[in-house]
Amino acid sequence: MRLDLHVHTCYSYDCLLSLNSLTRAVARSGLDGIAVLDHDVIDGALRLRDSAPFWVIVGEEIGTLDGGIAGLFLKERIPPHLTAEETIDRIRGQGGLVLIPHPLARGVPGRLRFDKLQEVLDQVDILEGYNARAPLAADDLRARDLAARQGVAVSAGSDAHWSCEVGRAWTQLDAAQTTAGFLANLRRASLHYTTKTPYLVPALTVATIAPRTLLRSARSLLRRLPRRS
Repeated sequence: MRLDLHVHTCYSYDCLLSLNSLTRAVARSGLDGIAVLDHDVIDGALRLRDSAPFWVIVGEEIGTLDGGIAGLFLKERIPPHLTAEETIDRIRGQGGLVLIPHPLARGVPGRLRFDKLQEVLDQVDILEGYNARAPLAADDLRARDLAARQGVAVSAGSDAHWSCEVGRAWTQLDAAQTTAGFLANLRRASLHYTTKTPYLVPALTVATIAPRTLLRSARSLLRRLPRRS
């Protein structure tokens, strides 16, 4: 199976990729499936899983107090702003797998702090060994080396926020019927990638979602303000 194990949809605050556009992009790429890792929500993943003609792993990229941690094979949303340890406990409590996205990627905002990664590494199932949006291929190599030293499985994903990014990186592995089987097969998987996403694309993402992010922040601030009686 060819799986892109890190894709976003319009349900992420920083992405405008509709489910229909994503479905077409997956078909063009020849992928057998994807893992949807929207930021702090699983609604898009659940909807796509019920309609897509390919395998959809329901996941979430969760913004913890220590940086980003992802869960695969989730049944329920995990709220952001928890500690790394509590987030990992909640992923495992659902029978999910703990994945650290772009673990050593310099220049990627929101990644898990390295000191915290070292503290929780024995509780991590998967390190992302190739992320098409991470600026430096050397950082991907460092992540794969770390995983090899620690005996942790690795994955590859495009981190797509636009349809043109889908399938830039994928993981080739045998099909499995269970989460444990998936992880076992992932340990024997191979990572594949084409090219890094050009720097202009992440910059375009930031420019496009900046108004939405500001509005989201303003609404959050207003909700915290005391109401007048």
